[in-house]
Amino acid sequence: MHRLVVAAALLLGACAGDSVDDRPLELDYLTQAVFAPSCGTTQCHSTFVQEAGLVFDTPEGTRRSLLDNGLILFDSTKFDPMDPKNADLIIWITQIDPFGLGIGRMPFDAPIPNKDVLLLEDWIAAGAPGAECNPKANNGAACTQQNGRFVVAQCTEDFELDLTNAIPCSGGCVQGVCQ
Repeated sequence: MHRLVVAAALLLGACAGDSVDDRPLELDYLTQAVFAPSCGTTQCHSTFVQEAGLVFDTPEGTRRSLLDNGLILFDSTKFDPMDPKNADLIIWITQIDPFGLGIGRMPFDAPIPNKDVLLLEDWIAAGAPGAECNPKANNGAACTQQNGRFVVAQCTEDFELDLTNAIPCSGGCVQGVCQ
């Protein structure tokens, strides 16, 4: 009987568990754990099919798809790291008729689990490491927010922003240019 009580207590403790998601906020991990199984299936956004030009089964494909299609658009006045739910990626995977296009929520076959949606929101709020910018666009200049203000920063070869010599923008920033 004592063993049964101890086993039940351990099981309840494991189920109650810590609700903190300690999975890594890294593009490679997110591609493997969220994007590839949910979006990068062979019939949708895989390297083989590339529906709508999107690829989510490799980190490079995921990065290109997110940046080139504005699914996480840091380089616009729409981006607010404090409100990642407003990123187009999150809208596509959480709303029934995103943007009123009649296409439907993505992925079609089954919603992405809430825990994974929250992980993507955390990743966006952290600046989307590994997919912050495209070094080949806008001569490597990209916009972001720093301390609540838009700045122009340099995009590194590993698709991350170097804020060392960021230039503040008084009227917003679009495509690497202060407005």
